[in-house]
Amino acid sequence: MLEFLQTPAGRAVLGVFIAAVIIVITELNYRIFAKAVLDFLFAFIAVIVLSPALIALACIARVKAGKCLESKAYMGGKGKIIYLHTFAGIKGWAKYLARIFDVLGGRLSFVGVKPLEVIDGALIDDENMDRFIARPGIVCHMISHGAEDATYEDMFDSDARYAKKREFFTDVFMVLKGMVYAIRGEGKSYLGEAENNGYAQTLLSRGAITEGDFKRAEKYAEETLENMDREDPLKSKYNNL
Repeated sequence: MLEFLQTPAGRAVLGVFIAAVIIVITELNYRIFAKAVLDFLFAFIAVIVLSPALIALACIARVKAGKCLESKAYMGGKGKIIYLHTFAGIKGWAKYLARIFDVLGGRLSFVGVKPLEVIDGALIDDENMDRFIARPGIVCHMISHGAEDATYEDMFDSDARYAKKREFFTDVFMVLKGMVYAIRGEGKSYLGEAENNGYAQTLLSRGAITEGDFKRAEKYAEETLENMDREDPLKSKYNNL
């Protein structure tokens, strides 16, 4: 056996075996541990590889908008409020390259649920809170099975299933599909009604909530963010770089 492993064929077989073991271990621990580790590693590699483009976009943003980054509050994993970033003054998908830093910081995943604004989170029923088990993603998992007529309820049901399942090869497929969509310039019709309108605005337009309900949710979101800024003024300063 040792003599065989020292041959080119033996080394090839050993390499395949080791790769298979790594893949199996990754798949078995993906939801609990491996997904976060892989997000960090690939984000770190992406920052290094794309550093010339990231620096150029930051410089352009600084000239055009007077700051490099724009930030916006969203509901993150476990229902925590997070700030996600885009390059200020940049149009198109290129502005979202700044979110690689959000992945690196653990606020975002390459694949996950659609980020929801704080006002939307205030109106989500308890039965849909399972979606927050998963972190939001640069690519929404709905890219693989969404539809133009998908409702928010459809998305929340799908979010809960994705959050509980989360598989390595499925995420890889979604990332590749998202890259193809970005290169081709295709729209995000797979998000259905969530493509253009927030959940709160959708409920209001349906008549499911009143204008007063919407205003109360809006006030709750504003007060929550104000309290966060008071508790952590450095975060507020960082989000306005």
